[in-house]
Amino acid sequence: MIDRAARAALEAAYRSTDYSVRLPLGDLFLKVDKYRKADDQRLRDEAGVESHWAMVTPCNPESRRLSSEENRRRLDEFKESLRPLGMHYVVSVNRDPQGQWPEEAGFLLCDPRPGVAEELGRHFQQNAILVGRLGEAPQLQWLND
Repeated sequence: MIDRAARAALEAAYRSTDYSVRLPLGDLFLKVDKYRKADDQRLRDEAGVESHWAMVTPCNPESRRLSSEENRRRLDEFKESLRPLGMHYVVSVNRDPQGQWPEEAGFLLCDPRPGVAEELGRHFQQNAILVGRLGEAPQLQWLND
């Protein structure tokens, strides 16, 4: 469990993060609490999202900076864990707009079954994941409450 001050600092950092999805017609940039109808259209058309999605990274667990080699290993492990789930996913990258935190690769999971994204986030020791439903603004979902 994270104390209040630490959570507030993390929430501010996560809210300022640029969440990028690699789509065929170019990167799509998502922000917490920022809804754009055009984003929904691109997620439908280019990623195949039907109703909802979740963005999860295995990198830098509990917001502890790891080496790029360790993060690459975790990303490979994460990708392997997606195979048996049979769900569609798209490459994503979380970026600190100030450049003080390294980029975090991950995946946007398209229409994951209930609880799957949260389970993956917890397994890879993430504090929160970004979730969205078509027609609504992306939201942080805390995993350690």
